[in-house]
Amino acid sequence: MRTAVAPRMSPPLAAIFNSRDEVIEAIGSALENDGFAPVPARPAEIRNGTRDLVAFIEVHCPDVTIYIRKIKHIVSS
Repeated sequence: MRTAVAPRMSPPLAAIFNSRDEVIEAIGSALENDGFAPVPARPAEIRNGTRDLVAFIEVHCPDVTIYIRKIKHIVSS
């Protein structure tokens, strides 16, 4: 049997995973302009155990998750 979940009256939440503050702030600002409430998290905190990913998701229950990863550029000659 499924339990009904009450609709959230606050803006939709967007979890942002990135290690750089300026990226989190830029993406967060853009999302706020579109009506989202950003919730930042740093991947290093999850890797080193200072933040529990499952607990983060359970507590915040984000509507969207954004994970931005640096891509290594390979230059071929």
